[in-house]
Amino acid sequence: MSDHTNPSPYNRPMARFTDDRKLEVRASSLGRCRRALWYSATEQPITNPTSPESLTIMESGNALEPVVIRAMQRAGWAIQPVDRDAPTSVSVELGDQLVVSGHPDATGFLPKTPAEIMAIEDFLFDGERTLTPDDDPVVIEVKTRGPEAFKRWQTLGAERSHPDSVAQAACYSLGLLGEVRDAVIATLDTGSRSWDYEVIPAERVERAWQLAGNRLSELADHYGVYGPDPDAPPERDFEATSWQCRSCPYLDVCQPPVPEASPAEASADAAVEPVSDEDAQAALWHYEELSELIKSLNADKRESLATLKGWLQTQGVPKSQLDGRDKPRTVGMVSTKRYKVDHKRLNALLDPEQRTEIVTESHSEYLRVS
Repeated sequence: MSDHTNPSPYNRPMARFTDDRKLEVRASSLGRCRRALWYSATEQPITNPTSPESLTIMESGNALEPVVIRAMQRAGWAIQPVDRDAPTSVSVELGDQLVVSGHPDATGFLPKTPAEIMAIEDFLFDGERTLTPDDDPVVIEVKTRGPEAFKRWQTLGAERSHPDSVAQAACYSLGLLGEVRDAVIATLDTGSRSWDYEVIPAERVERAWQLAGNRLSELADHYGVYGPDPDAPPERDFEATSWQCRSCPYLDVCQPPVPEASPAEASADAAVEPVSDEDAQAALWHYEELSELIKSLNADKRESLATLKGWLQTQGVPKSQLDGRDKPRTVGMVSTKRYKVDHKRLNALLDPEQRTEIVTESHSEYLRVS
């Protein structure tokens, strides 16, 4: 949620019209729906303010960003963090009527430990060069994510999981350094408080910026045709069921809520047999009883397995036989081998299109009782 009256540089509107009649978009809002950006620029009243709970999560994430910077410094990174009380502001023009502005988190250099240099040489630059304090710095963009989003970012890479963060880093690189360079996305898992980073080559950072620019240029064209008309918003970028729409501060003005159907209409439209509250309550109690029983059985099972493992070790053999209730049973130690993909190296080697063919996503749903 943006507050037009709040002077904090970190709490600016997603978009606004400047005094010289340009459309200014906040760099951290590059991935926002263009209609939402239009509502922000034309100062439409916010109809769906951020909930206190979500606001607390957002503020805690922002507060943890300096923690990531300090952790990187302890890990050997040479970093120049931003002064959060007076952050450096950058603005990058996209055409005559559009400008993107924001406040970079930090610039710096990758650590010079042997392991890091070897990783960069072998898997990012193919042994041609490494970044050292003798080179020019790169932009470091710091993000905080919940456990699920953090895992998705590690697995898919920022260009697929959060492409707007790469375009944001590109904007800061242009504004601070005068060109698009390699970018570092450093991310903290707010659940485990662990962090990781991804280095994105300059050519792919440049492409992310071009894609963002192409997308925003259509908004600039819209502005050129209609001017700052609050009653002429552009088309929506997302479906109503998407998380972008569900979390949008202008959801109700964009898609006014549909009146709820009467109980009779809802029942007629329902595709499943109705279940009474009494049946649901009974099912929940039965579920709780079974859950407790399963916990108890699993504990007994683990205890029995521990005894059998101790007996097998006493025998001094990898496996042996005992008489079961119905048939002889073989008791033996089994070793398994698992393989882990180093997604950081994979993401460095392959562009997003290639990774889409190799690392795929699947979605499923299930009922959880908590």
